[in-house]
Amino acid sequence: MVRLLARLALAILLAGVLVSIAAGGVWWYAHYHWDAAQAAVKDYHLDDARHHLRICLMFWPNDVDVQVLAARADRYDGNFDEAEKHLNKALKLGKGSNQKIQVEFLLMRVQRGEEDEVQRELIHYVENGYPEAPVILETLAIAYMRNLRGGVAYTCLSRWIQLAPSDYRPYDMRGWVQDKLADWENAIEDYSKALELNPDLPNTRLRVAELRLEHNKVKEAEAHLELLAKQFPERADVKARLGQCRFIQDKREEARSLLEEAERDMPDDAPVLIDLAQLDMQEGHWDKAESRLRHALSLDSTNAEARYNLAACLEHSGRAAEAEAAREQWRKDTALLQRVSKTIQSEAERPTRDPDRLSEVGAAMLGAKNIQVGLWWLHRALKFDPNHQPTHQALADYYERIGDKDKAALHRRQLKSAKEPAR
Repeated sequence: MVRLLARLALAILLAGVLVSIAAGGVWWYAHYHWDAAQAAVKDYHLDDARHHLRICLMFWPNDVDVQVLAARADRYDGNFDEAEKHLNKALKLGKGSNQKIQVEFLLMRVQRGEEDEVQRELIHYVENGYPEAPVILETLAIAYMRNLRGGVAYTCLSRWIQLAPSDYRPYDMRGWVQDKLADWENAIEDYSKALELNPDLPNTRLRVAELRLEHNKVKEAEAHLELLAKQFPERADVKARLGQCRFIQDKREEARSLLEEAERDMPDDAPVLIDLAQLDMQEGHWDKAESRLRHALSLDSTNAEARYNLAACLEHSGRAAEAEAAREQWRKDTALLQRVSKTIQSEAERPTRDPDRLSEVGAAMLGAKNIQVGLWWLHRALKFDPNHQPTHQALADYYERIGDKDKAALHRRQLKSAKEPAR
């Protein structure tokens, strides 16, 4: 009897130990997925994030923080309806709002294009020590970058660098902003700092090489491009830029081979088309050169380099009148691009309310097939002058081209009503 009781006590003890081990294993499993979900969302690995969050929501369906993180993952992915569901559930679970929930609602508005309406409230959170201030600054910066609003984007990114100086992302993004503002030296400095903090940024390294090529720093560009070619031998964009490098170095045979390989996968890359056209011209293939240059201009009607080379191509083919027309258009495009660049740069320092300047940038962006940015600048022009004729004309023409007859007619009516004399 004593032995039986001893065995029973041992069995109970062992069962307790096994239950404890199992419970500990479950706890570890759940927290592993929570930590992994947070890391995946931070790094924008959204497929991984969704996998880990599904498991977290199984274990903690009533946890406010889990719901908020799930909302952020959906927001990053543009699934605003799902994000809103998670936030509304978090409101119910928390019996009201808290800072995390409120900030996520505000950041969702930023991604939907309402950055100006909520910017002040979000910056108030940043300046008052909100724990995830970098998330706010990143989301605002991306929204401003989307529409080439370099000044406010630069301010957000610089503040982020102050808060997280060892994070490569704000340097990378600020490099992009300065790149768009034609401040290439500071752009390279920020890109290089991002690469110092995280060498595994092939697109950043490629952009540094492109900037070096654009400013005749061929040796520096070559070092980056040869490293990328070893790491990514099949990447068409790397072949394209290395081909451009070889073209500048007058290694024509290697340049053509690389550029033609890239053209197969990147048939709409303007720099590839222009460099191949120049090789065609050097080799006497004028028809091929003209075809490539016209293709480049179909992608961006304001591409001054393509237009300049087209004029030379037409001149050699004996079409003097067409060549002169192309040169005249090149002069106009060059002046336009200079004005647009100046407007974008001055906008970074002092936002303009001049609808003429805003409209000109918008129309140029539409011509360059940068549709979202172009529409933003055009609608900004209408904000300051609802009857601005060039803007309504540009919008009417654009909507007609894409077959949206209703919107085209709306802007045509604005043109007509604006021309009618006041009664």
